[in-house]
Amino acid sequence: MCLKGFTAIVGKLHIHAMRSVASREMLASQSDAQWFHVYRRTSAGLELEQREKDFDSALDYCLRSAVFH
Repeated sequence: MCLKGFTAIVGKLHIHAMRSVASREMLASQSDAQWFHVYRRTSAGLELEQREKDFDSALDYCLRSAVFH
């Protein structure tokens, strides 16, 4: 599986562009993304925190979360 795709890092949050291929979720380029996952970096690794329909919403979520963490 190819692990190349679009990722943006905002503090401890990572935004990954995702798409569905053959009923599986895979990393995607920003222009091919169907949705964006927001992950929190923890000592155990990355934990899924939020799923957004577009990059702007995912970025807004990260910026709002950064104020509280």
